Amino acid sequence: MSQRVASSAVYSTAGMAVQGLSRLAYTIIIGRVLGTEALGHAGALLSLSIFVALFWPTAAGNTSSRFLAVALHRGSSDAAVNRFLGVTTLASSVLLGAISVPIALALGNGPVTAASAALLVVGYGLYAYARGAQLGYHRARRIAFWDTASSVLSLGLLVAVAVGGLSGLVLLPLAIGYVVFALACRPRGNGLPDADGLPEGLVSFAAWNVLAGLTTNGLLQIAMLAAQVYGRDAEAGVFAAAFTLATPASMLGQAVSQIVVPAFAHRSGGGGLRDRSSAFFVTAFAAVSAVAFGLVALVSPWALPIFYPAQGAAAVPMLQFLMLGVFVFTVALIPAALLLAAGRSRAVALASIGGFVVGIVTVVATGPSLGVWAGSVGFLVGSTVNLVAVVVIGLGRVDQPIDDAAAQAASEQTTSY
Repeated sequence: MSQRVASSAVYSTAGMAVQGLSRLAYTIIIGRVLGTEALGHAGALLSLSIFVALFWPTAAGNTSSRFLAVALHRGSSDAAVNRFLGVTTLASSVLLGAISVPIALALGNGPVTAASAALLVVGYGLYAYARGAQLGYHRARRIAFWDTASSVLSLGLLVAVAVGGLSGLVLLPLAIGYVVFALACRPRGNGLPDADGLPEGLVSFAAWNVLAGLTTNGLLQIAMLAAQVYGRDAEAGVFAAAFTLATPASMLGQAVSQIVVPAFAHRSGGGGLRDRSSAFFVTAFAAVSAVAFGLVALVSPWALPIFYPAQGAAAVPMLQFLMLGVFVFTVALIPAALLLAAGRSRAVALASIGGFVVGIVTVVATGPSLGVWAGSVGFLVGSTVNLVAVVVIGLGRVDQPIDDAAAQAASEQTTSY
């Protein structure tokens, strides 16, 4: 079991790392070729695509990873799960893409860039769902391959866009890469007869997951959007330079937490931290994260000016402060994932609401005075509240650990893989 989880975590993290490096390459090219203001706008639109996907596509991917894993262990059909989540993801991605157009225009972008942002929203939504589905099938190696292939394709197309001087289309290659990944990794089902409807509890699990995603992952994206709103264009571009290095670091926890949900979906215990192996897993991950993020902060005075000659020096203190928030945010993902694996999406959502509200209030209250820094401060404060909440819940004694029947069925499985 532990070897399987470790192997999947390595492949999933490798795929996330490739995607993170691809995004870093995007922003480096934009910052060097198009300047600081363009970098700020691109960073805000990238954050927008991730944020709006939290309203359903990302939650659909998380739900898919869990319920496909349950169906795999039970030997039951997953056709209804794939059909429902696939259709709703496609529809919501298109709708969210359309909604993002006026938002992009309001942030000061032109019509062509706004249309590209809409396509990026659609592509990222489909990517998030397809990635979650493949994790449910325990195909982390396949994910790593297509993460790499789609990233290479995106960068190749970006070169063509840059050579052609098509500055309004700089987001289009990334959108195409996401769509290619989604098509290659779309769930095809386990081939069993579709005799059953949706598993009991799937819709409620997904709904609570939407709330949990918005109130945890949403804060990091709001930090970038807040920089665009409260900071001047040049300041937002400097913040974006820091943000582009902080974002790949945050993907470490997301990659591992995505593995935890399907890997622990069949275990009993309510996802608590009283279990010795779970507590050790969280503690070890926190220690590794501290070293990794500490190194990023340490080398930032040397690395940032290399990547962003115009913005790097000014971005160093912003990145170092962001890394503190990213560390707290990342550590909180693992106990939250253990709770999600046990079917306790409601507990995770409720625990994260307090952190999200406190974080947003902090951003709004400090925005006029702190300017571009307000988002980072709100992100750190909100993430800290969320970490404390999920740890307290995980350490608590639970008489009835699950909140849906599908989780009960998962906990009754004893098959190990």
